[in-house]
Amino acid sequence: MNEADKGPVSALAREWARLRGDFWDFGMLSWIPIVLCGMLWLVFSAGIARDLPIVVIDNDNSTLSRQLTRWLDASPGIAVAAKVASSDEALHRLRERTAFGYLLIPNDFEQKLLGGRQATVQWLYNAQFSSHAGALLRDVRTVSTTLSAGIEMTARAKKGMSGVQAAAQFEPIRTTLNSLYNENISYEAFLTLALMPAMLQIFIVVAVVTSIGRELRDGTVPQWLASAKGSWLRAVGAKLLFPVIAYCALALLYLLFFSLARGWAVAGSLPALLLSMLLLVLAYCGMATLLIAATLSLRLALSGAAFITAPAFAFAGQAFPLMAMPAPARAWAEALPLTHYLQLQTKYWLAGAPWRYGVQEMLILAGFALGCGAVGVFLLARRAHAPAAWGRA
Repeated sequence: MNEADKGPVSALAREWARLRGDFWDFGMLSWIPIVLCGMLWLVFSAGIARDLPIVVIDNDNSTLSRQLTRWLDASPGIAVAAKVASSDEALHRLRERTAFGYLLIPNDFEQKLLGGRQATVQWLYNAQFSSHAGALLRDVRTVSTTLSAGIEMTARAKKGMSGVQAAAQFEPIRTTLNSLYNENISYEAFLTLALMPAMLQIFIVVAVVTSIGRELRDGTVPQWLASAKGSWLRAVGAKLLFPVIAYCALALLYLLFFSLARGWAVAGSLPALLLSMLLLVLAYCGMATLLIAATLSLRLALSGAAFITAPAFAFAGQAFPLMAMPAPARAWAEALPLTHYLQLQTKYWLAGAPWRYGVQEMLILAGFALGCGAVGVFLLARRAHAPAAWGRA
């Protein structure tokens, strides 16, 4: 074996020895992401929000008003926490967060319904919590519509109309709703599948920045470069190899967990999804290399990593539509690899798209990896060899 062949092995052996000797650095590539991702999954593991508390103001206290209250409580997403006497008391519970909405039933509710007139109930909810509000509004509307239909059908049946005729006249145009790609509207599929890569990208950037930044901070760049026989490409490659292997393995683990254990099977191209995961890891490795090369400071690079990765999910188009963002926010979102990866994951995992539907996003991720990585290695080669770049915090 010639000297050129020994160089990478020596650099890799040095990096492996460093990882084995540092409990927390090794943890960043192994058990820490698993623990934190497991805790994240536990938050959304129920999938669907159930038994969200509301209160009812029943000013009628009639058979039909009590039936409406019972049906609300029986709805899977609603729990009637209490009946209260006034709006002030209901608002007090909303402010205490012991209820997220209240239904006001008027005192002539049953009288109007039995008289063939329209009765109006008021639904007031805390719109600060959009997820709670949306789930509760859906269930309240379902219950009230079902009760209204039952009353109307009964009234028409008493007039001698058949059930089929009554249904046709009561609802001449019927809309059939079908949910695609997330049939149960599960938060586990909607949020957890997207939050896992969002958390992973934070670990990737921090791990790579820390690995290279410590060589600069501790002034060990000569030893690091010597282990790679003077090649910056080999030196950086040795630093990136273990994070790439570790985080690709973690990405594969979360894919296996959700597809096999949780039943969210990959509906589209599995090879394309796996390639997308690899490109995500490589893109953030390249970005981390560029961060530390541009700053030559572990402290500044970690600050930059936090600025870029921590709020990335908010710009990724999952919580708020990407196309509805203002131009500056949209531009920042497009500058983040996570945005493009989550579009790929959404297409391939749940929507069942073939591989060709994501070629553009995969090329963008590859551009992040190659472009940022190449510029980062170039800057390190030009700037990091000087003693003036060493010893900075």
